This record gives sequence, C-alpha cells and structure tokens, in this order.
Amino acid sequence: MYGAARNYYFPDYAVNNCGYGIDYPAWMAVSGFEKFYLFQTGQECCDRFFSGASDCPYENENTVTQSGPYYWNSYQDFVPNNGAMPVVYNHTYYPDVHAATCVNGTDYPAWMASDVDFKRLYLFGTLEGCCVHWFTEAGKDACVGKVIQGVYAVEPCPENRPECNNAPTIANVTEHRKTMWYPDMDGHKCKNDGAMPSWMLAEGYTSHYLFNTRAQCCAAFGFC
Repeated sequence: MYGAARNYYFPDYAVNNCGYGIDYPAWMAVSGFEKFYLFQTGQECCDRFFSGASDCPYENENTVTQSGPYYWNSYQDFVPNNGAMPVVYNHTYYPDVHAATCVNGTDYPAWMASDVDFKRLYLFGTLEGCCVHWFTEAGKDACVGKVIQGVYAVEPCPENRPECNNAPTIANVTEHRKTMWYPDMDGHKCKNDGAMPSWMLAEGYTSHYLFNTRAQCCAAFGFC
C-alpha cells in the first residue's frame, strides 16, 4: 500500500535518474499515479524510466537514512492549513543549436517528441539540464543567460495540479503562422508583419522559415 510516510524509489527528472526517499513530487502519490511512479526497488524504477543510466539509482536505502523533507516543503512552509496550496509550474526546454541555447516552450519540432529516445535526448524539465547536455563547450552560464522564451502550444499543468485541463493556446494554426517571424531574404532581417511569401505558409516550409521568436529566426539565418 502506498503512503506518504514511507520511502520509495521514483524518477527524478532533474537529474535523469531514480532517487529514493519521500521527497518525490506530491502528484506522484495521487491515486492512479503512484503505481506508475513509485517503486519498492530501484531496479524497477530504473528499468522503466532510465534504462540507459549506468549509475541508476543514484540514491538508495544506504544513502538515505531518514524520511524527509518532503518535496513540497520548499514552497509550502508557513502556509496556513486553510490557505490555497501554491502553484508550481512544469516547464519544457529544448535545444536550439543555431542560437546555442535552449528554448522554454513546447513549440519544438514534432520529431523531437516522435519516440522515447528522442524525448530523452531533446526535451528537458530544467533549463540547466538542457544547457549542460547540449551546450557544455559554450558554457552552461552562457546558455542559461540567453534562454529563449518560446510558446506553449498547450499550457502546461502545474506539477501539483495533475488534474488540470490542458487547453490549447493556439486556436487557429493558420492565423497564428501569420504572426510568426520569418526571414526577409532581400532585406537580410527577420520580420513578423504578416507579409511573408505565401510559399512560407505551405506545409513542408513552415518549420524551416517560420519562428515564434525573433531570436530563433535570426540565429537560423544569420540576420539581425
């Protein structure tokens, strides 16, 4: 039987490994989630989530000697019992190799999420994790310092609100594309005036010529 008073092995996405204790995210203990995320052995957790990690789990019964603190203590301390529980949002980061930094958003190319291996390689829950994995040579601090705020195609659920209703933020894809940044080949600059050539709006071209941010457009074409 699962319960918050005992330790379990769980996937720690901040380090892409399995941890041990009761410092797992609160939503993992919500009915229906615990059977998928909480384990009594490290091997079960590692096999399911991080089969390629050689040092999994990074915590175990020998390294964790006591229960606590809870994951949610860091943002729930001193909150009255009748007060609303603070909302802590999940984020997604993916690398933009042209800009040499990571983008905060879910507007990544579809192929980055096309299978489990690609997701592990390209999609991250923290900015630091994305920067360390992809831009170590340029320096983590440089990558973090110029992070690009992208677009969330679907507003993410708070990590402590697993029951939230994920609503799409883009109602009309065609109209949204007209607001995106595109390269003006003759003017050698990026624009978002909606006057891009019609062929840039055609399927097969949008992913190469339309961008949600000026920084991504500039980096891809060397303008600005």
